[in-house]
Amino acid sequence: MEKLFTKIDNLPDAVELLAKRPYGMIQARAGRLEFVQLRPFPKLISVAEATWMGGWAHRRVPRDRVRVYYNQPLGHTNFLAARYAVSELGTTLATIRAAHRTLDEIARIKGSDAILCEITTRRITDRIARYWGFEPHCPGRRGRHFIRRFYGEYPPHTDWIDDSKSLASIVD
Repeated sequence: MEKLFTKIDNLPDAVELLAKRPYGMIQARAGRLEFVQLRPFPKLISVAEATWMGGWAHRRVPRDRVRVYYNQPLGHTNFLAARYAVSELGTTLATIRAAHRTLDEIARIKGSDAILCEITTRRITDRIARYWGFEPHCPGRRGRHFIRRFYGEYPPHTDWIDDSKSLASIVD
């Protein structure tokens, strides 16, 4: 019997489990994947939680850590939705890259056609989203919706990383 919450710290050893389970959380720390925790249900968020807890964690907890919650929406199993991300005060670009790379790998394992997200913070500009491979999606809807399309062509782990560019060079 499978555990409801399962921690995975080595993706190649858990390909079948990752492909099967629709909900999870990626935690990266100090520029590396720490683990993926599979969940029995999606992360439910509210504006109050995102505003209060996200702001509190980003201001008060000086760690190089990011958590990204994702799900495979019911009825749309060929997509992944990046539902919620929480970074902390000392989070580096390398740590964000590790989480992003892991989400790409999970999309590859699941055979997802695209990753969808809504960016609510103004700290992530449209220019940064484009740099990371996302393009605007559903322009008529309220909010800033983005999509990163794969359709069977997934980037290698280092394809989208250019260490010669700093985050400052892509910030508006």
